[in-house]
Amino acid sequence: MARFYDYGLGVEQDAAEAVRWYEKAAAAGSAAAMCDLGVCYERGEGVEQSWEKAAELYRKAADRENAAGQCNLGFLYEIGRGVEQSWTEAVKWYGAAARQGMPRAQCNLGWCYEHGKGVEKNEKRAVHWYAEAAEQGDARGLFCMGVCAKRGIGVERDPAQAVAWYEKAVEAGSVPAMCNLGVCYENGEGVAEDLTRAAELYRMAAEREDAAGQCNLGYLYESGRGVEQNWGEAARWYKAAADQGYSRAQCNLGVCCEFGRGVAKDTAKAAWLYRKAAEQGDPVGACNLGYLYETGVGVAQSWADAVKWYTQAVEAGSARAQYNLAWCYEHGKGVPQDPVRARELYAAAAEQDYEGAREAADRLAGAGGKKGGFLRGLLGGGRKDR
Repeated sequence: MARFYDYGLGVEQDAAEAVRWYEKAAAAGSAAAMCDLGVCYERGEGVEQSWEKAAELYRKAADRENAAGQCNLGFLYEIGRGVEQSWTEAVKWYGAAARQGMPRAQCNLGWCYEHGKGVEKNEKRAVHWYAEAAEQGDARGLFCMGVCAKRGIGVERDPAQAVAWYEKAVEAGSVPAMCNLGVCYENGEGVAEDLTRAAELYRMAAEREDAAGQCNLGYLYESGRGVEQNWGEAARWYKAAADQGYSRAQCNLGVCCEFGRGVAKDTAKAAWLYRKAAEQGDPVGACNLGYLYETGVGVAQSWADAVKWYTQAVEAGSARAQYNLAWCYEHGKGVPQDPVRARELYAAAAEQDYEGAREAADRLAGAGGKKGGFLRGLLGGGRKDR
């Protein structure tokens, strides 16, 4: 009865009534009801939300070998809600559920092995558990196997095999796999390049609220690859991803706002978007924001702030930021003049083949050097998978 009310099966959905029946079943010793009642407490459905009560119920179910209860208890230990955070306990309970064949727990345990959380890092063990889930047709397990094959995690790197896994994951409904498979088709990795197919896959992911898919689709509209070039559509999809806090899209939308591409020109909004991206560690956003502070576009001119953001981008390896910060050191803008540091930064940018950097390094700290022009943020904001 509880699940009929919980899911509205043949009766009007009623969370409070579902809780009443779950409580009766739990009192009668049903481990499944204990777990489901724990979910109600975790989500605050039909009862006042309580992480502690959820943990208590999950533990009761877990102690009775209920796989879902074990996995849910593991997750609470992972995030530290209702219990003290403990990766060791998370792994313990994920393992208990995984050994019972639960795909979600198998994937969670695989992730712990992949990243060394609660256990010694072991990529081969990670692949073992991802494969266990994948063999059951689990969408996430199939996706994780694709990622491992693409990046050479626990297995030999094999782009073609990655595509095969992603294809299966897409068939199983994995949204991130739609995006990653799109990247393979766009770049011709493991499959013949097919920009039209890439656009189709990005759109599938984008329409399911996948931020990376939305941003990648926006980039195809910007560049006119696989779709007809359309700045309006590019800005629309960048905004959809930016609204989800996706830093690359925030940066790309910032470029649209700065130059009036597909949206009204708004340099203050561009600066705000670059800042949002930069605060998440995006080097392109940080460098773009630094340039706005240098030129006083969209923000009050400030060499100190320009140097601050260039420095952040340099720490992330941005060649353009290395060049721009080098110029600041060479000319004493926002920092004390330091020809030695300037040469170091020019040389670092030259190592990445940044235009004009080798010449600047070769002339050392000589006066009269021209500063490189502004390179749009989009040039650093191409396609990425997860």
